[in-house]
This record gives sequence, structure tokens and C-alpha cells, in this order.
Amino acid sequence: FNQATAWVSSLLSSWGVEPAGDKGSYLQAFPNPYTLILDKGEVSLHLPVGKSGSKKVEEIKKFYRYEDDYFPGGTSASGEVTAEVVYVGYGITAPELGYDDYKGVDVRGKIVLMENEVPVNPDRNPELFKKWRPYSFHQYKLQNAATHGAKGMLYFYGPIINPNNDYIEGFIYSHVGLQVVNDIFAGTGQTYSETVDKIRNTLRPQSFFTGKVFTIRNRTEYHPEGISYNLLAKITGTDPQLKDQVIIIGGHLDHVGQCPELMPGANDNASAVAVMLGVAEALKKGQIKLKRTVLFAFFGAEEQGVKGSEFYLNHPVFPLQQTVAFNKYGWRRLGRKDFCPGGEKFSLAICSL
Repeated sequence: FNQATAWVSSLLSSWGVEPAGDKGSYLQAFPNPYTLILDKGEVSLHLPVGKSGSKKVEEIKKFYRYEDDYFPGGTSASGEVTAEVVYVGYGITAPELGYDDYKGVDVRGKIVLMENEVPVNPDRNPELFKKWRPYSFHQYKLQNAATHGAKGMLYFYGPIINPNNDYIEGFIYSHVGLQVVNDIFAGTGQTYSETVDKIRNTLRPQSFFTGKVFTIRNRTEYHPEGISYNLLAKITGTDPQLKDQVIIIGGHLDHVGQCPELMPGANDNASAVAVMLGVAEALKKGQIKLKRTVLFAFFGAEEQGVKGSEFYLNHPVFPLQQTVAFNKYGWRRLGRKDFCPGGEKFSLAICSL
């Protein structure tokens, strides 16, 4: 990330786009604790072999494939946990909704298998979803599992990297795909699809002890003292009456980093950064005299929970009441179609390129 900020800063400087960060620089620093993933870790299933009579039951381990079947949790603690897996549905405790995935199952010292999101579809029932939405966030789910005494978690979020949770001391988790989930359900007398459908259709928990023993091992390094940056640059307006008004062109500069291999984020969000740089160069070198000031905001730590943009809102370099428009660039993709979101307080202007 630091190399990316240096490269973007050098381009903006070469075009004469002014710095708008701290102390005359392009960078606006903010606190940002982070976790480094140092190796691929391990997710494995313990399979008993032999007879279960008076003889000791031996076991072998099925090792799952990094990237195909799992990724280490982006903010996992470092260490190893071996325990029985308890399926806890969506991992929600919501007394006001009459719903508790942990009721009747003691997960202390266990590994929990958990769904992402909530059992209510926002498109089919938007009003009901509003009540459930606070329980959909990754941070809530991890914290609730730890609060109930779980030592580890297999998060059925697909084998992807996601670092937007706070670090929880001693809590070890990984993101897993369908192969892992199907192996956990195999031989339990229940199928995964029927179980999760029942939760969604009845809004009643279906938690149970699976009898399967897993090992999760992650090697990570937590940095509570971490610092990240927003990269801010401006082209000052020329109209005496309008130059104090600000138009922000924004997008995030970060991706998920090394986990442990480099995840560069070519689409999310280097594609948008490329567009922002193209706009900055064109506006600075072009013949059009801008009436209003344009601020280019390359936000940091978006993947960790929009921390950079949140910091800017609380520490704007121009008063927010003077900010008259915000154009966010993200995921430019390929093809002939574009997507232009709006809001209740914003009019929809031009959505085509």
C-alpha cells in the first residue's frame, strides 16, 4: 500500500495536481490496527479409522486446499485449535426477535461453523430485514462467537479474504467453502441445504453438535499501532464566487494485501484508481478552467471497514458544508454497462460515460 501511495503521489505531482493532505503532503494519516497473515495455515478434518471397541481408535487427517477450500481469517489470532465443530446457523443472539442460534448448545472450547449474512432476504422483505441487519455484520458474528466461549470459527463466507473485522485476542478462524461444509454435514443425518432452508423458512435455529473434529491453524501478526493513509490531492477552482465549493472524486486505493500471497486487487480497486488518475491528468492538462475546487480522495483501509473514508468525514480538509458533490469510483469492470447509485438526498444526474 505504501508503494502504491508513493506511485500515485509521484504521478499527481508530475502533473501539477496540488497536495491536500497533512502538512503540505499528499497523505492524511489515521490510526489503523492491522493483522498480517504470515503463511497459508491449515484447515483439516480428523477422520477416525479402525474399530471403536476396546482398541484405541486411530485417525487420519484430511487437509483442505488453501485458496480452493479456505483462506485464513483476515484478522485471525495466531495459533492452533482442535475441537468438535458445532453448527450455529447464522451465529445470532437476538432476544427482541425471539431468535438465538446458541440456545441449547454449549460452544465453550468448540469450533463453530457459521453462515454469513442473516436468514431474512432484504429484497423479499425489506422492512423485516431492517430489524435483522445489525446482526449481519462480520464483526458482530465473530464477537458473539467469542462471547459464547468458542475458540475457533469456520466461517462459510466462501474461500475469500476479508479483513474488515476487529482483532479478537486468542480467537482463531478461517473462511471456508462448500466442500468443507458438506464434509461437516456428511453422516450427521442432515443435509446442509435442507438445514439452512429450514432456518430461512421458519426463522428458527437449527444448531447442533456435528461430531466432527477439525483443526484450524493460522500464523498471524497483529499490529495495534498500525497507521494508514488517505491520499488527497486537489485542483483549485478559479471562480471567485465558487472556488470554495468542493467536488470530491473518490475511490479506495487499498485491497487486502498479502494473505500471505499478494492480493493486488486489479478490479477492486486498481481499475477505479486508474480512472481517477486519468480524470486528474485530463482536468489538470486540459483547457477547461474549473470553477469549483476538485478534491481527489484515494481512501485507505476501505477493505478493513471503510476506515479511511470514515476518518475523512470526521477530519475533512474542506468543510463538509462546502462539499457540493461526491463521485465515487469503484470496480470499473469490463463491458458496456455502468452502474450509478444514488440516494434519497441526492438527485440522479448523468450516469453514462
